[in-house]
Amino acid sequence: MYCGAYGDRLGRSFHLSNPPVLHSQTRRGVRLAVTEVRIDQSGYGMTSPMGNDDAYLVCLNMRKQSTHELWCDGRSVCSTSYDGGTTYVLDLRRDPIAYISDPMHSLYFYMPRQAIGEASVELGKTRIIDLAIQPDQCFPDTIINSIGQTLLPIFNRATAAKQTLVDHLLQGLCTYMASTYGGSSERPEIVRGALAPWQQRQVTQMMRERVFEGISINEMAEACGLSAGALARGFKKSTGMSPHQWLLSHRVDLALELMADPDVSLAEIAFNTGFSDQSHFSRVFTQKMGVAPGAWRKSLANNKRVEAA
Repeated sequence: MYCGAYGDRLGRSFHLSNPPVLHSQTRRGVRLAVTEVRIDQSGYGMTSPMGNDDAYLVCLNMRKQSTHELWCDGRSVCSTSYDGGTTYVLDLRRDPIAYISDPMHSLYFYMPRQAIGEASVELGKTRIIDLAIQPDQCFPDTIINSIGQTLLPIFNRATAAKQTLVDHLLQGLCTYMASTYGGSSERPEIVRGALAPWQQRQVTQMMRERVFEGISINEMAEACGLSAGALARGFKKSTGMSPHQWLLSHRVDLALELMADPDVSLAEIAFNTGFSDQSHFSRVFTQKMGVAPGAWRKSLANNKRVEAA
């Protein structure tokens, strides 16, 4: 089951095993985490999807990158360079994927929108539900940088005594992001015909839970108190894709994780992720990723050979 883009789950997106991670939680028990990601060779290539989640990744770049290419929702949104000590923010609802050309060293702070909302209420503000930062924005922030630099020596040497410091820093960063970069409140502009936020969360959660066997429009519509037609129209208005397209995209995300194992055939991956057959899997994969599954797997194998060299 998907558990959030941090630790080993985030490591798989970068084809890394067991990256260092520190955990905390808010007063209401919402998970916070920071993962250290380090890649020492050049020309690493594309990441795998980081998971579709109602959360942000606040990325602190510890090392300069001459090329930073980012895709969200299957479209290129950024192609630039960035300096060490700068930050950018990934919205995990937008299925971010990145291209890594230079050696990199970054800290990824996992921050659910629920935690940001909780922090804004504790500040005495209207409940914030978004960060007002676009994916193509890369900016210096001394507070984020200082928190990251303080946490760096604790990775791989965390103790119970240091957990209190980790809690203060991660919870403090969440509060800082809500107060400094908070965007829309819990009363966003209503888009005519779109699903309510709770309906969209309900539908996507139902599809995640039934990703292999699938789920009917009627079941999801009943859970949202809508007709099947209203559910289908509202979901597309909210997400830009039909429920079926969203489900196929999520199956591709799962397939990308399985493709890291060279002993699992593409036919097995197609079956284990709910596609009708390998041909169907190949068509959908190529449409989303812009390259056939076999070519993607070959790129993964090349990356591992470079890493081992």
